[in-house]
Amino acid sequence: MFRIGAPPLRATAQEVTHMAAGKKAKNVARSAKGKAKEATGRAAGNESLEAEGRAEQMKSDAKQTVQKGKDTLKH
Repeated sequence: MFRIGAPPLRATAQEVTHMAAGKKAKNVARSAKGKAKEATGRAAGNESLEAEGRAEQMKSDAKQTVQKGKDTLKH
């Protein structure tokens, strides 16, 4: 049933663009964090921290690729 004042079931194009921008910003931040961890690990000689940083970067890259694919399908 529908309620008065209930949110719409579909997001507007502007809302979708805003959501995508937020996700992209998160992925860029995650990538930067991964690069910092990798550099710190390399400088400290901590292979575990260095590998963790590389893993974060790869995860961020994968999410960015998925987001770009979604953006391509929307337009």
